[in-house]
Amino acid sequence: MYNSDFIPIKPISINSCFQGRRFRTSEFKAWQEAVHYKLPPLQEFHKYPEDIHMRIYIYLRNPKRSDIDNYLKPIIDCCVKAGLIKDDRYITYLEVIKKCGREEGFEVEILN
Repeated sequence: MYNSDFIPIKPISINSCFQGRRFRTSEFKAWQEAVHYKLPPLQEFHKYPEDIHMRIYIYLRNPKRSDIDNYLKPIIDCCVKAGLIKDDRYITYLEVIKKCGREEGFEVEILN
C-alpha cells in the first residue's frame, strides 16, 4: 500500500493540459514538475502488480463548480512520471473522492 501526503497544489483540469490532441501546454508542464517534486521519490513500481487499485482525494474550495473527471488524467500522469505506477493502463479499480477543503490539493493511495 502507498499513501501520499497531502499535496498542496491545486489540481489542474485536463482542459488546460493539451493543445490540440498531443501537445502539452506550458501550464501543464509547470504543474507536473511542481507535483513531481512533492511526491515521495518512490521509483519501485515493481512493488505493485499490474492490477492496480487506486484512490484519489481531490480537495477544492468549490467542489461543485468542477467536473471530477477533468482532474484525473493529470494526476494519474504525474503518478506514472514519478514512478509510483508503471503505466496507467494497469489501473483496474479507481475510486475518486472530491471534497471541500480550505486548501486545494490532492492525495493518492495505491491500495494493493
